[in-house]
Formats: sequence, C-alpha cells, structure tokens
Amino acid sequence: MMSRLPLLLLAVALYTVVEAGIFDSMYCGRHNCYEIMGLERTATKKEINKQYRKLAKELHPDHNKADDAHEKFELLVSAYETLRNEVSRNDYDYLLDNPDVYYEHFYRFFSHSTPKVDVGPVISISLIVLTVLHYLHRHSSYNRAINYALHVPNLRNQAKQLAASEGLLDKKFFKGMTKDEAKVKENKILRDIIEEKLDIKGGYQKPEWTDILLVQLLVLPFNFGKLSWFHIRRIYKYKIMGHALDWEEKDYRTRKVLGISATQWGGLDEEKKETFYKKELWHEENKQAYLEEKEEKERLFKATNNRYKQQKRLARKEKVPENWND
Repeated sequence: MMSRLPLLLLAVALYTVVEAGIFDSMYCGRHNCYEIMGLERTATKKEINKQYRKLAKELHPDHNKADDAHEKFELLVSAYETLRNEVSRNDYDYLLDNPDVYYEHFYRFFSHSTPKVDVGPVISISLIVLTVLHYLHRHSSYNRAINYALHVPNLRNQAKQLAASEGLLDKKFFKGMTKDEAKVKENKILRDIIEEKLDIKGGYQKPEWTDILLVQLLVLPFNFGKLSWFHIRRIYKYKIMGHALDWEEKDYRTRKVLGISATQWGGLDEEKKETFYKKELWHEENKQAYLEEKEEKERLFKATNNRYKQQKRLARKEKVPENWND
C-alpha cells in the first residue's frame, strides 16, 4: 500500500489540475470565448470592442435581472479580456488549435497574464507534490539505512541467526544457484529479517502513513501544543519549584548537549547511554567541560588530519569552501 502512495497522490494531483479548476480558471474555462461574444475567429479588434459594449449593456446585472445574469456577465468580461489583447488572443487561438497540450497552455497563460485564480487548487496541488517528495525522501532514507544495516556485523549476525533458526538459509533453497545469485538471495532474506524483526532505531523506522506531510500538517497544532506544555511544565517544575531532576529531564538535557533528537537518542545502545549518564551532562559544569573537551578533540583532529589540511590549503589557494569534499 505505502509503495503505491506516491503514484496515488500524483494521480490525485493530476486530476485536481485537469478537472478541479486550474484550467477552468484560464481564459473562459470550458466555454468558447468567441461563442460567448457571438464572434467569428476572424473578428477584428474594432468588432470585438463594439460587440463587448453591446453585450455589456444587455448582460450587466444592474440592467438584467435574470438569475444567471451575473455569471454570464463575468464570462463576457473574461472573453473580452482574452480577445482584446493580441498576446492573450494568440495564446487562446493556439489552445483552440492544440487542446491536448495542457501544460504548455498553463505556461503560456501564467507567463503572459496576472490571472484571478482560485488559490485552493494551487495550494492543494502544492501540498500533494510536497507530500510525495517528502514520502519519497523518507522512504529513500529508510532504504539506505536498511542497506547500511546489512553491512553492520552485529545486525547482520543477528539477522543470520534468526534466518537460520527459521530454516531460511537451508542449502536446499540455494540449490542450482551461482555464487552471485546465492549472495543476492541471502541478502534479500537478511534484509527482510532486519526490516521485520530487528529494531534498527536511530530515526530510520519504516515510513508509515502517519509520517506523510499532509498528516503531519494536520496534527501540527496538537504537536505544537504538546511541545509548549512540555516546556511550560519543565520551567515550572525545575526553575520555579526547584524540584530534583527526574530521568526524563536528564535525558532531555543530555540530548541537548549532544545535539541529537529523541529518536536518535533512542537508537543508541544502553552501553553508550550509560557512558553519557556517567558524565552527568545535565549539570552545567559537566556540560561545559564536555563541550570544551569535544572542541579540543576537533581541534586536534583538524591539526593532525592530512585530508583536512589538504582541503584547507586548497581552499586558500582556489577560494573554495573548506568543507569541500571530493
């Protein structure tokens, strides 16, 4: 289902563009501008102006009390604005002669005019396109994480043990295969095991429908309120009331010092977390000592790393950024 989601969203976007109003907002929409004005395509500019003045008197809502007078008058104005201008008329004639090249008409219309377009479909299409791109990015990141996990000895060994315990690596399944074919199949089995049964964490969970941009935008007010309450509660509890720090607060302050998210913190193994707990980074003096130590290590690395020094020399010589990479 999730693999079909981008195609489904793109189909909806295309339907919205063609059927839901974007092209209907161009020129005279689904009506023929010449027919609205009762003119032939060979009509001169003088004839267009004369016919507009005549029809405007007949259709103006101040003089015409018919129920559809307002709608007809708006169509007349649209037709007149289209045909009285030579550029827009040429574009419209091209549309009549070539009705199937939708996006060329879209480009011509918007590049030569300042149209009155309903922003609703435009916003909808933009959100759908951004949602598709966001989903593809998340899915691509997830696939890279799984492929990386396949080459991490610890995770690969765990996957192998699980696959072996379920009989998925029995020789009978690889009978008649070449060495390369067997390796591809084994990697496919291990990949499925890692995806389904191992928690690789670290912000690389498989994207769910709740992760797509549209859903995230819908729950944004709730998440903002939740975040605001979290910080208000922290300030009241620890700053105002002076309560001792609990483990939730210690985790939060440790993460902030390390500069990582809650998901990334959750992806660390317990041994690594224990190392940071022992440093007690929630205390200001320990935090400053850790940051100074980190800065010193980075300075020493830059001073002794040949590749960094080479890039720095190149940056000075060719005036390229020092973080340039091959």
